[in-house]
Amino acid sequence: MRYQLKFVLGTLFAASFLAACGGGDGSSPPSSLSTPATGGDTPPPAPATKPYTNLETREEAARFLMQAGFGGTDAQIDALVGTDAADWIVNEMRKPATLTLPQMQARYGTSQDTDQNHSRMMWQTLLTADDQLRQRMTFALSQIFVISTNSFSDRGFMTAHYADILSDQAFGNYRSILEEVTYSPAMSRYLTYYRNRKGDERSGRMPDENYAREVLQLFSIGLTELELDGTPKAGELETYDNEDIIGLARVFTGLSGEGSSFKSRDHVEDWSIQRLKMFDEEHSELEKTFLGVTIPENTKGDESIQIALDTIANHPNVAPFISRQLIQRFTASSPSPDYVRRVAEVFEAGRYRAPNGQDFGVGDRGNLQAVIAAILLDESVHDDIQNTNEGKVREPVLKFVHYTRAFGAKDIDVWEEWRLNNTSDPNERLGQHPLRSASVFNFYRPGFIAPGSETGEAQLSAPEFQIVNEGASLGFTNFLTHYIMRPADDPDRYPGFQPDFTTEINLADDAATLVDHLNVKLTAGQLSEATKAEIVDVVSTLIVDGDDAEEERRKRVQTAILMIVTSAAYAVQN
Repeated sequence: MRYQLKFVLGTLFAASFLAACGGGDGSSPPSSLSTPATGGDTPPPAPATKPYTNLETREEAARFLMQAGFGGTDAQIDALVGTDAADWIVNEMRKPATLTLPQMQARYGTSQDTDQNHSRMMWQTLLTADDQLRQRMTFALSQIFVISTNSFSDRGFMTAHYADILSDQAFGNYRSILEEVTYSPAMSRYLTYYRNRKGDERSGRMPDENYAREVLQLFSIGLTELELDGTPKAGELETYDNEDIIGLARVFTGLSGEGSSFKSRDHVEDWSIQRLKMFDEEHSELEKTFLGVTIPENTKGDESIQIALDTIANHPNVAPFISRQLIQRFTASSPSPDYVRRVAEVFEAGRYRAPNGQDFGVGDRGNLQAVIAAILLDESVHDDIQNTNEGKVREPVLKFVHYTRAFGAKDIDVWEEWRLNNTSDPNERLGQHPLRSASVFNFYRPGFIAPGSETGEAQLSAPEFQIVNEGASLGFTNFLTHYIMRPADDPDRYPGFQPDFTTEINLADDAATLVDHLNVKLTAGQLSEATKAEIVDVVSTLIVDGDDAEEERRKRVQTAILMIVTSAAYAVQN
């Protein structure tokens, strides 16, 4: 297994804490699906040789936890050594979903006026929930089926409900997610088809086209026809034109909240957390033609939507378009065409057999159990071949959650952490906040190539570089400094969010041993020898002696952690 830094870095991380210190760095599933199982009553024969997905060292275990979840504690890393990664995925998929809305309801009752408190509850889930793989998948899906609470900050319950749709469907089927998203109050409000009325020839009124356009461009097929490996077909043929949008816009008319009528003000109290209702009197009765399909005139609203979603979900672009973006969110910012093709083939088949014989999926096209297993267990993720297009730039949310989880932070209560109310500011915070992107195009575009960088010169896509730059790196450092360097003996000021540095403090007398330990825990062994030496030199200047020895040990630990989490090795997941 390799742990050298393979992803070609530019100069975007030069301004970091290391520079300030004189250092640097060279470097339970949905009921509609079966639980992942071996299939039938007879298990498949054991592989003749040990599968390449077997995690033999602490470095390999730590690396896999960063790819598949949010990293791990020492105990979680140790527990994985000697096991197969496929078995960990099975266990994660069997865990019940940690949902946001029930937590919101328990805290606020039935009030809809919760402002941005749902954002804090989502942080609570990301930082503490046991179902790591599901929550990582939920976060990934939220960056494909994008809504942003910047558009409705006073609808906390509605947004929590939307997050739970993604969580419920995380190991379900792509077509099912597409339908649940379409009928969700949050998406209808965000992309303006809530109470979208049919056209009126006399007044010139036309149905709103917003969702029709974005569901094609961003949520399903993209702008150009693709090969199965995600590369554009010869001639870069367009997938749809404006006539397709006009036809599809007619489909998404007539939807409103639960109530007695389309424009009713007597909605049930919790309409914003219920599936939208079709009012056929406001649904376009006209013929609807798009993507080579025609829905006859006078077809009812819900039937029209089912036909439209079936048409979209079965488009040949969906498998490579969605597969590539999911790979980017887990393992590779610029996945090779071969990697995309392998995962897209699994998307089409709806089934994947791991190297150890474990089966995922039940054969339904778009089965996400099979897709995510194929992504995390792919040969390119576990082999010893080093390619420049392997590796993922770790976005700020993932880095912060990893740090918090790695040290088993106790008594986390995000309501005591005002900094988490909005972490979007790149100058003082993370520059990223779940479900709070600037637009429907997410925090970054999946095909973004950073200009003026080594990745750009190599024509490697690096979406995360749209929000991770020198200024944002300094903001990230300032943000993490607050959480890493806070004292342990000030419970009134810091009632929760206290990391457990016990193991590290016990190693702090020997700076080299401490740094070696943290190198595995935080970067899966990716720090260069030069960087480790620089960190050891800085840490060694903090003398451990006298009555303040325990506090000096803690400062050594905090300094080493801060230097590592602001290094290039921590910024890139390999």
